[in-house]
Amino acid sequence: MRLRRLRDEVFSELDEAREAMDVQPSSTVTPDRERPDGPAPAEPRLPRLTRWLRPLVDAVARVPAGIHRKLLFGFLAGAVLLLAMAVLSLVVIGRMEDRMVDLSGHETKVNRAQQMLYDVTAQSHYRAMELLLLRTDPQEAASYNDKIVLKKQQFGSLLNRMERADPAEAATYRDIRAANAVYARSSRAVQALVAAGDVPAAVNLHIAREHQQSHVLEDQLITPLINRSTVQMDQARAGFRADRTFLTTVVVAFSAVSVLTALILGFLLSWAIILPVKRIDLAFARITTGNFAERVRLPNRDELGRLGENLNRTSARLASLFNAERRLASRLTETNESLQRASEAKSRFLASVSHELRTPMNAILGFTEALLAGLDGPLNADQRTSLEWVQRGGRDLLALINELLDLAKVESGRITLAPGPLVPRDVVETVVEQLQPLAQQKGLRLTCSSADAPAEAILDEQRVRQIVGNLIGNALKFSDEGEIHVLVDGAAEGRLHVAVQDHGQGIPLEKQEVIFDEFRQADDGSGGTGLGLAISRRLARAQGGDVTVESEEGTGSVFHLLLPLDCRPSLPVPGAEEPRPVGAADRLLLTVDDDPSVAPLLEKMLTGHGYRVVASERADLAVEDARRLHPDVILLDLLMPERDGAEVLDDLRADPATRDIPVIVVSVVDRTEVPPDVDGALSKPIDKASLLAALHGSEPARVTV
Repeated sequence: MRLRRLRDEVFSELDEAREAMDVQPSSTVTPDRERPDGPAPAEPRLPRLTRWLRPLVDAVARVPAGIHRKLLFGFLAGAVLLLAMAVLSLVVIGRMEDRMVDLSGHETKVNRAQQMLYDVTAQSHYRAMELLLLRTDPQEAASYNDKIVLKKQQFGSLLNRMERADPAEAATYRDIRAANAVYARSSRAVQALVAAGDVPAAVNLHIAREHQQSHVLEDQLITPLINRSTVQMDQARAGFRADRTFLTTVVVAFSAVSVLTALILGFLLSWAIILPVKRIDLAFARITTGNFAERVRLPNRDELGRLGENLNRTSARLASLFNAERRLASRLTETNESLQRASEAKSRFLASVSHELRTPMNAILGFTEALLAGLDGPLNADQRTSLEWVQRGGRDLLALINELLDLAKVESGRITLAPGPLVPRDVVETVVEQLQPLAQQKGLRLTCSSADAPAEAILDEQRVRQIVGNLIGNALKFSDEGEIHVLVDGAAEGRLHVAVQDHGQGIPLEKQEVIFDEFRQADDGSGGTGLGLAISRRLARAQGGDVTVESEEGTGSVFHLLLPLDCRPSLPVPGAEEPRPVGAADRLLLTVDDDPSVAPLLEKMLTGHGYRVVASERADLAVEDARRLHPDVILLDLLMPERDGAEVLDDLRADPATRDIPVIVVSVVDRTEVPPDVDGALSKPIDKASLLAALHGSEPARVTV
């Protein structure tokens, strides 16, 4: 009955939205009543300091020429001034560019010479460190020799560039090159002694020849070059400043004259036109306030006069359009509200469907697991095979229910993410191992590599597993032969990237976005619900990432999962809870659930674990039963017809006789809807391991539902 009511509510909201969208605005709109004309606007006047120019303005206005000709004359005069300014600017720019190039060349020369000096000094320093560390740390000493080689290469590269850039100093560069060759031979000789193990001889040779030759390079060749280059750079800078001052003065003077001329000409032309335009401007100002009955009266018989007439006609048309637009906006608002209500009703419907289906599924899977565990006696091979098929089908149906529930959560914005540290490679490899049997059944090779996988990420591990499982499962579904390869990388880019490549039939370009819509697939006859990719993309985007696809028909597809290494900035971090330990010997467990199959299912699951199960099937009697029996732990469902489970929990906590009894919620609601003062939370359907972990106060039992 509850599902039927929700279904009817969804259809009702959709019908309302459809009716609102079908309504068309009336084609006949009554314009606002024209208000009587107000007083004529005052005659515009020139600014106070320029009123002495009024005779010139009037003279320009009386010139027997159209507005376009007057403006053309003004534009031509301005263009001439701009052209003159452009020519002058080009001259100035060319002169300053020459100065800048000269100055930049000298600065580059000084910088390169200083770098060469540093390279020579660094070689001497690195050689001394190498000789000092040869006996104590040979490996570190070898690294200093590598640095010497690198500095020599850098020195030679800088010398080559300086020779090409400054032929005037060719003689100096030849001397430097010759001295550097002597320095290089000395260095090779020292290194040869080091390689031969004769450290004392290497030290003596370094002091006598190599170190002295470095001073020749530094003091007699490179330092004078730096000094000459610095002097040349200072001279170039002084010339640059002198030219800049002179050219700035010329440009400023010419600009001032040009601006003054343009101002006077523009003032005369503009005010010969703007006086009537001001009247039109006043009329426009009143129209923009909603006074569409405003009319303007102008004496002009030129373009401005025709503009006034067009303004009056436009005002009348605006009055009609404004009324029509206002009515259409009202109907559009109603339509949007109806669509919003329909979307919310659909989400509630999906959530309720998932809840109503998971309740009986809890009993099916639970009793099937109990039978397979032999709690009701041994099974023959045929019975076990049949029950395994029932269990497999139930789990498939549960996966579909979970997809519907995830879809409802994502659409309603209630998806709960629990980011925590994880090793991406381990997570993906675990999913690959879990899906290996399915790949083997289809004769497919499922491989995984992780050459550049991030060492750690802070994400929702359950959701990452779900996304990767969906992508690999999708590849297995649409592949009949070949290999499916999963690649984990992205460390170099500071993100997590998982690529799932198959050699299936491929996806047409026009369907590569459609497959991420709910209930849509590239191949409509392939089976499935069409929810896996849609939910995967939404879960990835909820963590700040995305899911994309690359595909060509006939060659296969590659699905990419991209996630940040830390999704916590956009997500609430759930607080830690201290579990409350529960004893395991002769303990009384009270279950409060409207499903009568829960109690016998729990009794079978807890056989041999020291628990006695008692059922309180009516929520309104739960507190009285707890007060009377005083159980060691209470399992409480939150969604019950007689009374909400949260209210039962409040009464249990308020009663001194029951407030200390541990309460574990067993329901299908979202984690955000679980009251904070519970001692654990389990999702339906219940599995035995999670139940025992919760009863013993194990944190892994607190799962997101």
